[in-house]
Amino acid sequence: MDFVKIRGKDLQDCIMQMKMKYGPEAHLYDQRVITEGGLFGTGLMAQRMYEIDVGVPEKQNSKERIERKLKDLKELIKQKQRTDSIPESGLVGIGSNHSVSIGTGGNLHVRKKNIDAVRPFSERRRRQNPPVYAMEVHEERPVGLSLSEARDSILEVAPSTKSQTPERHPHIQKLVDRLLNEGMSSGFLEEMAVALERRLSAVDLTRYANVTDKAVTYLEERIQIDSDLFSGTPRGKRKIIFFVGPTGSGKTTSIAKLAAKYSLHMGKKVSLYTTDNYRIAAIDQLKFYADAMGLPFYAAKDLRKMKETIVRDGSELILVDTAGYSHRKSENLEKLQEFYQVFGEKDYIETILVLSSTVSKDNALAVANAYESVGYKRILLTKLDEAEFLGSVVELADTIHREFAFLSVGQDVPFDILNASKKLLAECVIFPEKLKGIAGEVFEKTV
Repeated sequence: MDFVKIRGKDLQDCIMQMKMKYGPEAHLYDQRVITEGGLFGTGLMAQRMYEIDVGVPEKQNSKERIERKLKDLKELIKQKQRTDSIPESGLVGIGSNHSVSIGTGGNLHVRKKNIDAVRPFSERRRRQNPPVYAMEVHEERPVGLSLSEARDSILEVAPSTKSQTPERHPHIQKLVDRLLNEGMSSGFLEEMAVALERRLSAVDLTRYANVTDKAVTYLEERIQIDSDLFSGTPRGKRKIIFFVGPTGSGKTTSIAKLAAKYSLHMGKKVSLYTTDNYRIAAIDQLKFYADAMGLPFYAAKDLRKMKETIVRDGSELILVDTAGYSHRKSENLEKLQEFYQVFGEKDYIETILVLSSTVSKDNALAVANAYESVGYKRILLTKLDEAEFLGSVVELADTIHREFAFLSVGQDVPFDILNASKKLLAECVIFPEKLKGIAGEVFEKTV
C-alpha cells in the first residue's frame, strides 16, 4: 500500500483528483484544512486549502499480468507433457522390464520425479529444501536394560522427541519476525501466520505486498471499535462517563477534546467534572477548557455537595476526569468507586480506560488488569503521534476483549482526536510509518 497527499480548493476537488489519478481502488484515510502563502510569513491573506491522505494499492500493469499468466500457462503445459511421456508402468512399477528396486534405486527415481512434476510449486520448493533431522545410530545390544542403562537411554532419546518449528513462506516469516521485534507475542503471531498461509495462494505469496495487505485484513477482523459515547445508554437515561488511567496518560486533554466534539460539533448539552483534588494544575486546566467552550464545570471535593450539584445539572452528557492513581494501589481504586454512588437511577454510568500507546507491553497489561475492578469496556488510546509501534496495544485489546473508542493524536484541542477505526489501527500495526503522518479530525461548529 502506497500513501500520497493531494491538495485542492475544497474536499470535493481533492476527491475528484484522487479518483482521476488513482481510480476506484484508492481510499481516503484522512483530511485536514491547511493554509498556504501569506504576507511575510504572517498568515495574512493566506489561502485556505484542503489536504487529504490517500492509500493507493500496489498493482501490476496489464502487460505484466498478461506475461505472468502466459508464463504460468507454459509451465502447466510442460508439466502435462512430462506426465504424459512416462508410461503407466513407470508410475506403478508393474508390467515393465524395469521393476522398482529399493536397493538399486531404479524406477523409484523415475516415479518420484514424475510425482514431483505435478506437485504445487510451494510443495516442490519445500521438498527441495527439506529440514535436516539428526539421525541416531544405535548399535545392536541384548534385549533388556539395567536401571542405569534405562535412565541413560531415556535421557538420550528425549531430545529427539522435540517438535520441529513448522516451515513458513519467507514473506510470512519476514512479517512475523518484524512484528515480534516490535512487541507482539509469538502466540498471537503464530495464529496470524496460520491464517495467512490458509488465505494466500502460492501465487499470492510471491509478493510481499500481498502478505501485508492480507495481514491488515486479518487484524481488522480482530479489532473491535465503538466510537459513540452514548452507545448502550437506555432511553431516557443521562450518560455519565468516568475516564480512568495512570498519571500522564492524557485524560484531561482527551476529555476537553470530546467535550468540544459533542457540544460544539454535535450540539449536545455537556458538563465537565473532576475528582482530581490532588493536582491543582489539572483542575485549572479542565476549568480553562470548560470556560472557553461555555460549559458547566464542577470540582468534586465533597461527595454530598457533588450529589446536590448533579441533581440540579440539566446536561445529557457528563464527562468526569479522575486522578491518575497508581494501578499498584488497590485502595485508590476503591476510593474512586465512592464517586459512582453519587449518581442516581436516571444516570447510566460507564468507565473508559485512557491508555497511552507509548507505554511498554508489560506496563500496559498491568494497567489494564488493575483497572479491571472498575469495569471498563472501552479504551481511549492516546499519544499515537508519539508512538513507534502499535502491535502490542492492539494485541492487548484483543486479548482482554475490549473495544477501542477514540484515538488521540496530539495536543491540539479540539481537533487532535479521531473516532477509532479498524482499518487505521490495523494499517498502523503493519505499516508503522503511517503513525508519523496521522492527523486529527477537521470539523466546523454546526450549532
